[in-house]
Amino acid sequence: MTDDWTRLCATGDVPEGEARSFTAAGKRLCVINDGAQFYVLDDLCTHGQAWLSEGYCDTEDCVIECPLHGGLFDYRDGKPAGDPAEKDAPTYAVRVEGDAVLVALAGAPA
Repeated sequence: MTDDWTRLCATGDVPEGEARSFTAAGKRLCVINDGAQFYVLDDLCTHGQAWLSEGYCDTEDCVIECPLHGGLFDYRDGKPAGDPAEKDAPTYAVRVEGDAVLVALAGAPA
């Protein structure tokens, strides 16, 4: 893991059970608050040209649904969880300090 952490947003910027989009270091990222913790993955769906942050977030099954074709991704590890998604969505290490959500962008995705 890396020591390069970037502030992405405030914890209050992402309501529980929802996803929001933020940009850091030129990357558009999808931040998910599942109530227990925060997760970050690339916002662009790996199947089509759609933003995952605009899709439905199901915190019971830990998936986010692409709003374009309905592909599902496990937001914990970016793995496809339903057709037509086949390629992983890159994920990033996340930590919370106070009311700030931090993401590690240097090096390989988490």
